[in-house]
Amino acid sequence: MSTPSKENTAKVKAKVKGMMKDSRFTLEQRIIKCGSLIRGWRNYNRYCDMNSHELWAQAHWTWKYIRKQGRYGRQDTTGLMDKAFPAVPWKVNAHNNVFGNKSPFDGDLTYWAKRENKNYSGIHISLLKHQNQQCKACGLTFLSGDKIELHHADGNHDNWKKSNLQMLHRHCHQHQPIHREARAARNRNNVKVEID
Repeated sequence: MSTPSKENTAKVKAKVKGMMKDSRFTLEQRIIKCGSLIRGWRNYNRYCDMNSHELWAQAHWTWKYIRKQGRYGRQDTTGLMDKAFPAVPWKVNAHNNVFGNKSPFDGDLTYWAKRENKNYSGIHISLLKHQNQQCKACGLTFLSGDKIELHHADGNHDNWKKSNLQMLHRHCHQHQPIHREARAARNRNNVKVEID
């Protein structure tokens, strides 16, 4: 059974303390950054035994640190702790096992694309199934190792309707007209006009 290394856990604890004490950011920004760090660490270790690595002492230190700032009451601080230390589900040894005697070199690209895409969750996996593991832009099957990105067809990142969402290869996503127009607009705004 695997567990996160002691060195790795110590580094995360040190990063949390350093991040919470970083006065370049507001307290709210520090809490969000801490949540991002903890979520990433827990996702990385989601197949390890996390029983003894819940970071309770670090969460308690963070709770006391936020309270010491004097801006939040006890209940508000407890509510903020869900942002600073988000829960991430974990399961010991729940890796995607290779089926039978499959090999990346046996030519079964569909199996390996589906296996790779099991690492996605939520709306991503739903879209991949709906698109039959294929890129909406080029129609090619997603292969193991392909960079796959979520694309909002209308360019509105607040529109999460399934009809507006597509899974695309990274290079296909970069060449979508909506992104090309946005890039051109940014470049026009960054050009400085010199007057003689």
